[in-house]
Amino acid sequence: MSRLDVWLNDATKHLSKNSVERVRSEIREHYEAAREAALGEGASEDEADRVAVNALGKATTANREYRKVLLTSAEAKMLRNGNWETRAVCSRPWLKSLLLAVPATAILAAVVLFLNGTTDMARLLLMGGLGVGFVLAMPFLPIYTPGRSRVLRVVKYAVLFGIVVLPFGTDALRWSWLVFSCLWPVAWIEWTRMSIRRKLPVAEWPKNLYL
Repeated sequence: MSRLDVWLNDATKHLSKNSVERVRSEIREHYEAAREAALGEGASEDEADRVAVNALGKATTANREYRKVLLTSAEAKMLRNGNWETRAVCSRPWLKSLLLAVPATAILAAVVLFLNGTTDMARLLLMGGLGVGFVLAMPFLPIYTPGRSRVLRVVKYAVLFGIVVLPFGTDALRWSWLVFSCLWPVAWIEWTRMSIRRKLPVAEWPKNLYL
């Protein structure tokens, strides 16, 4: 394996396939230019190769910088899965109806319990049904601009927080460890989506990035 190939392997670790191809194309251009310059100054083939690779800098440093601006393999996977899930739901009316029937059933049960005097359980079911209904309905909302997307996400965070925290009532602080364990996967997903939004131009955002 050549010096350049070793450098490229280290510099493109954990990047997505498209990101790796982009880096390799750009780096080879820089490498060839530096190599030709070295050969023109009288360097041997081996010396020119070494000089050109050294001119690229440390591969680990380059990899760290690339991961800040290019999609990683984990981010690309999340993007593919999110696109598939959104298309699967939006393209199947029966699935949409089934998903929306879940919160509707919870709200109906809340009404029945309230009429029977079981107000505490009715309140929990009502909050859960409204919250889950909002989350499940998000893929069908007309959200196609960054501004609307930010507003929707604020509401979504508030709803998710309320669904998890409100059932504990005054004991929410005592059960904070459980609240944290429920919310940290959501926080990790949102952090990753935030990174993807920063790296992709708005024109290339799929539907799930607006949610």
